[in-house]
Amino acid sequence: MKKKTTTLLFSLVFIHACIATCDIAFRYSRTQVHTAINEALREAERLHYDDRLNTFQTDTRLYVDPALKAYLLAPISNRKIKSYTLQTLEKKTTYVFQDSLPEATARKMLNEYLLDDILPADAEQINQLFQAQLAQRHISGMAGVFYIHTQTRTQTRAGILPTASAYKTPVYPLDLTHSLQLQGWTDYDLLTLLRYVPVACYGAFFLVLLVGGILLYLPHKKRPKKPAKGLYIDLTHQVLLIDGIQCAISRLDLQILHQLWKKNGECVDRKDIQATCWPQDAQADEKLEAHIQIIRKVLQDFPDYRIVTVKGRGYYLKYMSTADSIPRPDSN
Repeated sequence: MKKKTTTLLFSLVFIHACIATCDIAFRYSRTQVHTAINEALREAERLHYDDRLNTFQTDTRLYVDPALKAYLLAPISNRKIKSYTLQTLEKKTTYVFQDSLPEATARKMLNEYLLDDILPADAEQINQLFQAQLAQRHISGMAGVFYIHTQTRTQTRAGILPTASAYKTPVYPLDLTHSLQLQGWTDYDLLTLLRYVPVACYGAFFLVLLVGGILLYLPHKKRPKKPAKGLYIDLTHQVLLIDGIQCAISRLDLQILHQLWKKNGECVDRKDIQATCWPQDAQADEKLEAHIQIIRKVLQDFPDYRIVTVKGRGYYLKYMSTADSIPRPDSN
């Protein structure tokens, strides 16, 4: 009973360790996947922005104020700016940012604001670029984007609506007025999570399985093997096997048979058996006779084994097939 309790407790600890390892691995993997999705959306938006600038530069059908065109295509320095003044043929406009920003970031936000009237963003093209970026990062599953224009109160969806389990990226403002916003979503699958699990977590998980398996196997390995031939008695689990056949027997009868079996054919004194089973019982002699008869009935189907009475002394277990060894447990 004590061994069973220990095994059960160890099994619970082992299962808990496996679950904890998997939980840590999947938490880390989920964080990495979400970061990769965010990066994929930002990269898709950047590629779409560069493509629009290139179209703006090369498409001769687009007529724009020359000063505005020169500004949009002007080189960018590494300085930080707080405001930018744009002089066109029609007017002079100063754009002020909330904080000082690197010129590359500030110019992009201002360009998005100006391009919205000339060459607005295409949600479907952003979605296609987003899908391609996800594929490059080995993220599989359904995905889509939302392009939000708050001034006109419109929201353009590319692809199907997100499911309840989908991960949604933060809403990224694209222009200096925050009126143009972009958000993506991805309902990634389990395979994606498994791809982003670190190799070290797989190693730790298989190490836990290996150690747990070894510790669970060792107690079973130490148990005495049940022979296919001979007499086998296990008092702990109350098991009697005769030539590989399990026999029904009470605990007290098994204890008496075990006393005879341990002597290996030598006579066991009646008083020794009575002192073990009924130390303070006046009817111990009659009870012993009754139990010996019951044991003989258990052995009657196995003629190689029988209990012999030695008058005036006691009993001994006789086995006829002397060529067969009778295995005995180390501790019973």
